[in-house]
Amino acid sequence: MMHGGGSMMYGSGHLMRGFGQGFRAYGNNGWMGWLPLACHLIFMVVVIIIALIVLRRHRSKVRILRKQNDPALKILRERYALGEIGTEEFNLKKQDLSN
Repeated sequence: MMHGGGSMMYGSGHLMRGFGQGFRAYGNNGWMGWLPLACHLIFMVVVIIIALIVLRRHRSKVRILRKQNDPALKILRERYALGEIGTEEFNLKKQDLSN
């Protein structure tokens, strides 16, 4: 029985030691211990920045396509092309529709 109790203590002590070493891994090795964490943080920041850039470019392309496919502007262009309205009137109405 003594042997069983001793192994349990050793087992629990071993678990605590293992947890403590893993928990203190960043602190025991100086700045080298923090290097993996810093690399992960830098990587995540870069991924977020790239995602924001891609989303902004996509959003501006969608806006341009909406302006080009606007039915009112399409009708205005057709009327201008047919000569129903002049250049000055076209530019004024186009500016009004764009705002």
